[in-house]
Amino acid sequence: MNRRDFLSIFGISVGAILIPAPVARLIRDTCVLQEKPLIVPPVSNNYSTIYAIRKYGDYILHYGDPDQKPDVPTWGEFAQDRGINLDNPKEHLAFLEEFLGWSRSDGTRKPRIPVDSPVTGWALDHYFECDYNLIESPMALAFSYLSSLPLGDTPKGFTGDPLGRLGFIEGDRPGSNLTYVEAPDFATLACLQHRLNELNTNVRIEIPEA
Repeated sequence: MNRRDFLSIFGISVGAILIPAPVARLIRDTCVLQEKPLIVPPVSNNYSTIYAIRKYGDYILHYGDPDQKPDVPTWGEFAQDRGINLDNPKEHLAFLEEFLGWSRSDGTRKPRIPVDSPVTGWALDHYFECDYNLIESPMALAFSYLSSLPLGDTPKGFTGDPLGRLGFIEGDRPGSNLTYVEAPDFATLACLQHRLNELNTNVRIEIPEA
């Protein structure tokens, strides 16, 4: 065994990563046979962290604190993020109808938009589904960061004995914008950490205790 396929990537591309055989053997002996984690951190102590949180048997990756509460936008920020000019009468009325449930046809008085207050109701649901889950959450940030890296370095037709499989998920069910990266086991996490070190990313994978 000289060099081997050790991580198949699926979801956004089809490929694999190669590492030297001694590293592959160490990962297999530690993570597969002994069922223990093996994370070799970056050389520098000044590193960013990707947290691997176990959920329903798999590890879901978070770039940053997985327990950090989202910074919910104000009504003014929410409108601005969508390119809506609340000073424009037409756009203002359309915003009231879509996000505050007002209808220009029912003859009721237009509600005031509390531009400096956090969004609530349907607008809050819309923020979580279309902004947070898709772009801003630690899971979505891990997806965006890892998908930007050259993780795969072998042709699509390469065949071998993979030690891990890294999945990039965009929408885990119909109508969902949940965006994340999943790893099924310690071996996949060890393989990914090796690749991150190889690319000099200065990123460490941490597996918190349950």
